[in-house]
Amino acid sequence: MSSFVSAGHHLKDSGAVATHKGITYKEADLARDLRDRVIKHLKAAGVTIIQDQDKETLGEYLARIQPGNASVVVEFHFDAASSPLASGTTALVGSDADKNDRSFAKELAETVALALGIRNRGVIDETQSHRGRLGLMREQGIVALLEVGFITNEQDVQKYLANVECLAKLLAVVIKKYDDLIK
Repeated sequence: MSSFVSAGHHLKDSGAVATHKGITYKEADLARDLRDRVIKHLKAAGVTIIQDQDKETLGEYLARIQPGNASVVVEFHFDAASSPLASGTTALVGSDADKNDRSFAKELAETVALALGIRNRGVIDETQSHRGRLGLMREQGIVALLEVGFITNEQDVQKYLANVECLAKLLAVVIKKYDDLIK
């Protein structure tokens, strides 16, 4: 089957925005860059990838893709908070998540925390998110949404930027592991 990798935001939806030391960061830009880097490593490892298109909304992406039970589905985001002190990575799973979903999400969050040296906030159920229910979680397969770090925390952003290529390689390893698991 295929792995489905998306950036979570499109060209007309910047997601969260934060400015640190005069530089403005957009969630969509950071997530697309990470998605592209991860996909490069997955393709090099022989994994078949289906990705979101930068111009399509989440609804359009979800309507287009057809993941089956033998698929890995992951979406990258960056969290935001009113406090610039909020920090760390979080993985989200559906309210109907099984052990593979939870294990995948746990490994994603652990990988980010170790690669970036930031707090691992763990795995939460989509009902604990700000939205309460996430469209991505209705897809079949092993599914997780990854909040890489807080775009509103300058240290999270700087650690991400300094380690993005290493992080992309490590995330690709985790995604491939689960892709291989369900083949």
